[in-house]
Amino acid sequence: MPFGRRRGQKRRKSRDPFEHLADERQAAEAEAWFMQPDDGPELEIEAGISSNLRDEDLDPR
Repeated sequence: MPFGRRRGQKRRKSRDPFEHLADERQAAEAEAWFMQPDDGPELEIEAGISSNLRDEDLDPR
């Protein structure tokens, strides 16, 4: 078969191209970082405003 696997060919252990980062990934996933207290600055968020608005679309304040 031209497209079949060769019988004597060794298979790779893992097909993960980021296998060399496995230790870092496990350390990052070990703790719930989103449950930790946030000591960053308060964010000011305005909902309902599109990023596609132009100056003439905004209400003058």
